[in-house]
Amino acid sequence: MANFNTHIAGAMMVSGIGITALMVTRTFPISTLTAYFILGVIGGILPDIDSKSSIAIRWIFNTLGIAVGFFGVLYGNIFYHLSILELILIWIGLFILIRYGLASLFTWLTIHRGLIHSIPMGIAIGLSFVIISRYILEVPILEAWFGGIFLLIGFITHLLLDELYSVDLRGVRLKRSFGTALSLGSLQAPIKTLLLYLVTGALIYYAPPIDSFIRFIQNDRLHQLLLKKLLPLKDWFS
Repeated sequence: MANFNTHIAGAMMVSGIGITALMVTRTFPISTLTAYFILGVIGGILPDIDSKSSIAIRWIFNTLGIAVGFFGVLYGNIFYHLSILELILIWIGLFILIRYGLASLFTWLTIHRGLIHSIPMGIAIGLSFVIISRYILEVPILEAWFGGIFLLIGFITHLLLDELYSVDLRGVRLKRSFGTALSLGSLQAPIKTLLLYLVTGALIYYAPPIDSFIRFIQNDRLHQLLLKKLLPLKDWFS
């Protein structure tokens, strides 16, 4: 299994390639491209959130605790006009609840290399991001889909790296962990797997239309531009 640094490096490399391609199209501002890059890196460590001792679970729940606390403070200030001390206590309380309460519950309910390490889970997480971005944060549809796609790409990159590290090239053999990362579910947990597929199906149903994303990636002018910029050496010598 690849370590934390390898997953970070792999996600950064794959996300960087995607960001470079999008940058050439000049469709999105730098701030949006930066957000996509960060989402790709986050996706690259998400599968290890089910590991009780991993850096990923501490990093993710720390970030989630801070973010939830921040939005709790905004809500309390806007709707209830609370004092500074009350807002600080809300932020600290929510952070502790998420970082230690929710994180402990999550690690208790999950096992490493379980359903979290599966393709449908990656799809469900990507779709959840698209839905939240579009319907709650009111992000434009195309941007919401690209955000979810980068999150999914990072997630799949993690699974692929784990599978590659399950192959012992020196001994020309497969390790026992081979096939446990890039999976479609778990035969040991058929009910949970079925529930995951049902949730994923519901997310697909409620997701915003993907037409704008399909039109963007199928645009002939986009293809011509990427091909032209792929190897521009001929322009240097003309």
